[in-house]
Amino acid sequence: MKIPFPCMMLFIMLSLLIVEGEVSVVPAPAPTPESCICNVMELVPCANAYTTSTPPSPQCCERLKEQQPCICQYMNDPTIRTLINTPNAKMVSDFCGSPMPNNC
Repeated sequence: MKIPFPCMMLFIMLSLLIVEGEVSVVPAPAPTPESCICNVMELVPCANAYTTSTPPSPQCCERLKEQQPCICQYMNDPTIRTLINTPNAKMVSDFCGSPMPNNC
């Protein structure tokens, strides 16, 4: 299976950020009942949908819903924000039924 270039680039960028210590896996500031652990790498299945007009996969939607409590944390991190705040981000969120918070 060939991995689309935008997905591979997003994965590489996120991997490098984690290795360099720029991005860390941090518990959500306000833990949810599900005890969500914020890990931006969980959104890798959404890379293609964020960077192209391809609809998000079921796996992307599942991960996006799991990471929903972390979206503000991601949006407030300038490094991560550029990866997930794309023109398609609202479309992906709406498609998955996991709206982007507007009060971050």
